[in-house]
Amino acid sequence: MKKLCILCDFDGTISSKDAIYCFFKENCLDGWQNVENLWVTKQIDSRECLRREFALVPNLTKSLVDNFLATVNIDETFRDFYKTCKENETDVFIVSDGIDYFIEKILENHGIKGIKVISNHGEFKNGEIELSYPNISKNCINNLGTCKCSVLADMKKSYEKVVFVGDGVSDYCVANKADILYAKTSLLTYCETNEIKYNKYDNFEDIKKSLFVRI
Repeated sequence: MKKLCILCDFDGTISSKDAIYCFFKENCLDGWQNVENLWVTKQIDSRECLRREFALVPNLTKSLVDNFLATVNIDETFRDFYKTCKENETDVFIVSDGIDYFIEKILENHGIKGIKVISNHGEFKNGEIELSYPNISKNCINNLGTCKCSVLADMKKSYEKVVFVGDGVSDYCVANKADILYAKTSLLTYCETNEIKYNKYDNFEDIKKSLFVRI
């Protein structure tokens, strides 16, 4: 059994903004906000939310998506953090309820390769994006396309400790299951409200200094 792995959310954690949300904000027809609100209030699941929102993007093309993704920045401290993880033989996985095409393209744009992405799958076919959900779980309490709790449980079979790094709503359910948790923004507030032990971070330099002293 390996000593440690790191599971890391992507949107708003590694990326500087929620890429899918901002893509829809810039490109959807009016009405996408109503769909988003249905998801936030748990009237539809995240899969149905994505399906409806993509349907509201007129003239959806791969080039439209790629041009947008070229504008998405990342936390610049992540690059050195990932390098340090590799030097310390610590495996890093991105786990996200977003879409692998978006995540991998953003990482590629910033010269970052080799990180396994565990997320919903999207590929362009016949002028539209086709979505599938290889990491869905019937036991997911939030009915997400990618069940982060299930991913973490699987990782615990292979690693002595699992670290989770997150920032938002889709990270709430997994917060109390990680051996070490790093939280910011709404995840931090959630942890304080629910008395869940966490480590505050602003960027990946904070995590690097904390984690590789801790272990």
